[in-house]
Amino acid sequence: MRTFIFKVKLREDRRIWRKIETLGGQTLHDLHHAILEAYGFDSDHLYSYFMSGRPWDLSGYEYYHPDAAPQSDLEVRMREMTARIRGRYPESRLPATEVKLESLNLKPRQRFLYLYDYGDEWLFEVEFVGEDAPEDAAYPRVLASRGESPLQYEFYDE
Repeated sequence: MRTFIFKVKLREDRRIWRKIETLGGQTLHDLHHAILEAYGFDSDHLYSYFMSGRPWDLSGYEYYHPDAAPQSDLEVRMREMTARIRGRYPESRLPATEVKLESLNLKPRQRFLYLYDYGDEWLFEVEFVGEDAPEDAAYPRVLASRGESPLQYEFYDE
């Protein structure tokens, strides 16, 4: 198994970034937890990955927090119909817990968007840096970082 290396930049200030290494067999949900830990954020909100790089874009694949799944049969049918109209079937929207990083067929320098917290919309640009051989280490792990993490709740009074 190979490792996957990602550079995760805060979109509002691209000078702030973290380089994270994961195992190829880990999921996008595992990457979600690694990003939050690397930035010191709480894991108490929903998230989505948009492979097009644009938030709420329906033209590309979206991988989401398992609790953000469609709630009704009607919503499931509408999403399936929309996927077929767009020429994509099966559904182009899947839970991140079901998507292994190695299954994404990423190319070096390929970028996608990680949107955390649907209300505050923290936007992170995730760039696939490349693959490497695994070491005897715990994964995911932070390889490098630059800049101080912003406060997750800047205007929150404790």
